[in-house]
Amino acid sequence: MRKIFSKIHLWLGLVTGLIVFISMLSASLFVWDEELCLWYHNEKYYVPEVKNTILPLDRLYSIVKQKHPDADYIEISRDPQRSYHFTTYVENTKPHWTAADDYEIYSYIFIDQYTGKELGEVDLKYDWIFNLRVLHQNLLLAYDIGHYLVGFSTLFIFILVITGIYLWWPKNKAALKQRVWFRWKKTTKWKRKNYDIHNISGIYTFLLILIFAATGLVWTFEWWTNGIYVLLGDDPEKVWSKTPAISKENSNKIVDPLQYIVTDIKVKVPNWSAIGLSLPEKLDGVSVPVNSFIKHSGASGWDESDVYIYNSGTAENYSTVRHEDKTLGAKWRNSNYAIHTGSIYGFPTKILASFVSLFCAFLPVSGFLIWWGRIKKNKFRT
Repeated sequence: MRKIFSKIHLWLGLVTGLIVFISMLSASLFVWDEELCLWYHNEKYYVPEVKNTILPLDRLYSIVKQKHPDADYIEISRDPQRSYHFTTYVENTKPHWTAADDYEIYSYIFIDQYTGKELGEVDLKYDWIFNLRVLHQNLLLAYDIGHYLVGFSTLFIFILVITGIYLWWPKNKAALKQRVWFRWKKTTKWKRKNYDIHNISGIYTFLLILIFAATGLVWTFEWWTNGIYVLLGDDPEKVWSKTPAISKENSNKIVDPLQYIVTDIKVKVPNWSAIGLSLPEKLDGVSVPVNSFIKHSGASGWDESDVYIYNSGTAENYSTVRHEDKTLGAKWRNSNYAIHTGSIYGFPTKILASFVSLFCAFLPVSGFLIWWGRIKKNKFRT
């Protein structure tokens, strides 16, 4: 059994090693994407001056639409120094191989909410911070190709962890001491140090590695997501209720409905931290649903958020899904990204996620060196 597990561990490690190295190395940096963006694009994310009056969102949207007609989403931060952040996205439906060709347009547009001035645009095709995420998710390949390569490699991590634990398992108490603590001397060779880091550090981090792998597989395999729903006691078909049809068109349309919606959300969710809104194609057209995603603080331990759906013409709130009303499966799914990136509990868990990702990138390197050292040793003996 040990020989079989050793072969499985070796060859799966060799097959997936390069993918795991690239994906995990980029992940260790992307954990800090918000901090990196606020530093690198500082002049875009922050307004020059905080004023007493904010322009109506409808007017700001009209300004953005003139130059960016495909803008369809906005994020508003509670921080008055942070600018309004619009997103414009157009998918590329033509055959392609690279991640940069997944979309024709994908940009962030930053607007000073006090003056209506555009502070700048970030084209995500060429933004190195965003591409850290793309490198992690799909190796800069087209999403339909790259995310499966990363997904299957992540799935193999479970087998690598199980076989690794079996190979690590000590035969007696004396061996256990050598497997749980570093006993290096000045004369200890680097090969021994590399071996100990691979084995001892691996056993201390394996649970975190499995958590990050489990949360990462959600974006690749639907059966995996549905399986977690079942484990949490939910029916995968009933986790998300169907959104009711939009209220019928009537003559009660109001002036500046988007601004009214934002004001109403702030009243309904006083502890909000960020508001995201899907924006209608036209402000004066037929009424369509405006989906709002409101992040807020709480003591539940989850990444808390509510969803309020409004009529774009009348600003009527005709559907609401609050965090406390969600099933356990829905709460987990809404928090999955925060768990996966380590942002769930702020700075401490981000440090942990960054360290574990960096260590995961090191594991295939150290494992390869162990294997290569044994090959050279066997050749020398023969």
